[in-house]
Amino acid sequence: MAKKEQAIELKQIDVQHAKITICGDGNLILNKMNDVTVRQLTNARKDKAKDTSKPNVWEEIITSMHWYKGKPTDFSEEGLIKALHENAPCITAFGLLKSFGDAIVRNGIDTYATKFKAGVNIPAEGGLVPVTFAEHYIDEKLMSPKKGAPVLVHLNRFSGWKATFDIAFVENIYSLEQIVNIINLAGFGIGIGSGRSSGYGRYHVEEVRG
Repeated sequence: MAKKEQAIELKQIDVQHAKITICGDGNLILNKMNDVTVRQLTNARKDKAKDTSKPNVWEEIITSMHWYKGKPTDFSEEGLIKALHENAPCITAFGLLKSFGDAIVRNGIDTYATKFKAGVNIPAEGGLVPVTFAEHYIDEKLMSPKKGAPVLVHLNRFSGWKATFDIAFVENIYSLEQIVNIINLAGFGIGIGSGRSSGYGRYHVEEVRG
């Protein structure tokens, strides 16, 4: 007897969109691996002779951030000032979305963040979310690597910062109100950027536009 085929009904996905603005409750530190460090690590792995020339500190500072309109090419103090006015430093959509998922697990909303990640997305150009700010500072800090002597690093710190990003979501998984509450939990307890364990990068939702 032939097996009866069962029809599978696929419901149309109703994707909703909203624009959310987060506002910093404290300073934001942006500090990804800069180009100078990447070159040093790459050369060491390839057994190339160590470059004894003094690294360009402005290249370190400028390339330790993601930039919305592409990486600047003028590695000088003037180049940094121009980039901060004409370009925009960025946080990553991936980092934001990960922090939202972490907030779900940490606050006992769900055992895993799988359902949230399946129903919520941040569609951002190049995966980057530009940051506006009131003031920019360069902090010098001695950091101790796992091997070797302490090294002096320069950290980009921003005060009075905000970021606006789009979210796409399937409402029958999480409602917009629930998503906003989750973002607030992530902003209060996790934050974004570097130095989060010291309280940097905390924020709250300032505006929601459907």
